Amino acid sequence: MKIARYWIRGEAEADGRGGKFRAIARGWSDESMEAARLKAVAIARRVAERIAGGGSGDRYPYGDRPLPEPLVREFSGSELGSSGTTEPVAAGQWHSSERNEDRSGPVPLGRAIVTRNNYGALVLNTDRLMFVDVDRKTAPKTGMLSSLFGKPKTPAQDPLIEGMNTVTRRHKLAARLYETAAGYRLIITNAPFKPGSTDAEALLGEYNSDPLYVRLCRMQESFRARLTPKPWRCHFRPPPVEFPFETADARHKFENWEREYSSKAGAFATCRFVSELGSGSVDRGFKELIDYHDHETKSLAIHQLA
Repeated sequence: MKIARYWIRGEAEADGRGGKFRAIARGWSDESMEAARLKAVAIARRVAERIAGGGSGDRYPYGDRPLPEPLVREFSGSELGSSGTTEPVAAGQWHSSERNEDRSGPVPLGRAIVTRNNYGALVLNTDRLMFVDVDRKTAPKTGMLSSLFGKPKTPAQDPLIEGMNTVTRRHKLAARLYETAAGYRLIITNAPFKPGSTDAEALLGEYNSDPLYVRLCRMQESFRARLTPKPWRCHFRPPPVEFPFETADARHKFENWEREYSSKAGAFATCRFVSELGSGSVDRGFKELIDYHDHETKSLAIHQLA
């Protein structure tokens, strides 16, 4: 999982034709702030030297670094009922129901953390629990799958759901299906997968998952599920500053924005639970994390999706 605990900005200068050239870059580390600072300065120096030599100031290659997202929460194994590491499902084992039903103890779920993305929404990152993001070509009006009395129902004629149900049953998997503002989200509940693996990407492809989401999972070595609404869907603005914050004033501006965003987001849900697909079984090591997802997304509440 490409997630860094420490982030900071660093700067460096380089001499070139026409004078000195200064660059600022973000650095990261999972070890210490000092290690992050050294990386930031090293990257800034390379950029400054490239510009001084007549090249472009291209950003650090996408995929070679974790996303610059602050770590908000990290789940421990004991917190989620796990006691070790879980091997992801191997090729040909998707259909092994005995593998999930005969366990005598909780299933360890690897690493799970919450970060805040570049537009301020909270994101759940996992390296075993698979989230599947499926977009509609044309998103219907928000909440179209809910009845007049607020009770979720499964649309009988939606070919996307019929297709997802077919894939789930073909591989003897279990999944929870949610409606989102622009499509659907699935959580595979009875088998762990490794992000970016051949098996995981093949399954995501069968579900017709968003290609950009599949690529992001591969690059970041994690599955991702947004927990809180997109600001513009709450009729709110994006954050006024970027992480990591260079000054105390920048941090103060973000904290003010975050308070307003949280207040606005409270009236919206990120996804809405629709139904279970497949066998309905849930690995015990995943249950608490799924419960956390459902609580934070307000998936069982009657709110507009955002």
